[in-house]
Amino acid sequence: MTMKSILCFELKRCFGSKRLYLSLLTGIVISLLHIIFGVLPLTQWLSSWQGDFFLTPHSAYGHWIGMDSSTVWPTLLYMLLPFLCAFPFSDTVSWDFNTGYVMQIFVRRKKSTYLFAKALTIFIASAFLTATILFFDFAGTALYLPLVRPEALTNLYGISNRSLMAHLFYHKPLQYTVIYIIMDALLVGAWEIIALAVSVATRNPLQPALFPFLLYLLLYFICNWLQMDSVSLFAILLPFQPAVNVKWVTIAIYFLAVPIGSMTMYFLKRNKSDVL
Repeated sequence: MTMKSILCFELKRCFGSKRLYLSLLTGIVISLLHIIFGVLPLTQWLSSWQGDFFLTPHSAYGHWIGMDSSTVWPTLLYMLLPFLCAFPFSDTVSWDFNTGYVMQIFVRRKKSTYLFAKALTIFIASAFLTATILFFDFAGTALYLPLVRPEALTNLYGISNRSLMAHLFYHKPLQYTVIYIIMDALLVGAWEIIALAVSVATRNPLQPALFPFLLYLLLYFICNWLQMDSVSLFAILLPFQPAVNVKWVTIAIYFLAVPIGSMTMYFLKRNKSDVL
């Protein structure tokens, strides 16, 4: 049994889970509610624009769920993302060890092969869910609002010269949107590796899903209280960037240090497991 075959099996198992599609459906519903209540009401003003050079219409670049700072839907979606992404696999991590299922794999391959495949599956599934939900909302918003390039002088957008990739947003907004969605997917995928570390300390199948979510919220409230929003993952994930002066090194820490630390704890504990 090769690493590739184990990974393919784990991916098939994850993407065949009803939990994954329940999480995806929840995200899509939030997106649809955003489009219905946050985007459609804006279309009534498009007829008065009609290409007038002195008027700026509402743009999809400024009103898809990642850039909409005036409604509750972005906050709701981005608050729930860590839980929605962890929910599909939260029970499989503990179940595999508690039932002895992994013995069938360990007699053929090293424990590290299975453990790495499990971590990679969680990363891929979480990134997939995040990217799919966000791209769906952007595409849905673009069906009703024009893709008009943002103008900084209009003061309609929260992106300033202290924001990450500000120049790209105002000159190539589509690239900014795609890059930010991909970055969000990668960061959420990396964050969900924390669920693996938690799984070694509990047999409760829900705790691995809840812990990344609760830690994510706790980190946000602490950073907000300390007025350090620029290091809050929640603030970093939001494309309209409520926090300024976000550093690439902070993003690198979330993307590299968090999963490496989580996987180290996970590997050390599981490799010492007496399953065999």
